[in-house]
Amino acid sequence: MRAEEYGATFDAAVRDLADIQDQCRQAVKQTGLAVVDACEKSVVAAVRAQEQTSQAGTDWAADTVRAQTGLAKELNAVSLGVLRQFLG
Repeated sequence: MRAEEYGATFDAAVRDLADIQDQCRQAVKQTGLAVVDACEKSVVAAVRAQEQTSQAGTDWAADTVRAQTGLAKELNAVSLGVLRQFLG
């Protein structure tokens, strides 16, 4: 091979290497974006789960208060009936 042929072959190899580097950079960029996207989705899911848990706790507390209020009213009514019978 002559020097010109070696030079052309070397130039082609350098171009191929540059193309491979560009492909690797693009793959790393896409992988990074996918990781960031997955992390964001994970955070959003965790926040939603926390909100739902908080709402469920709030609902449970409200139901408990309503139940206790209802029981207190019934107990007061029974107590009042018993008191009326004694005082009656």
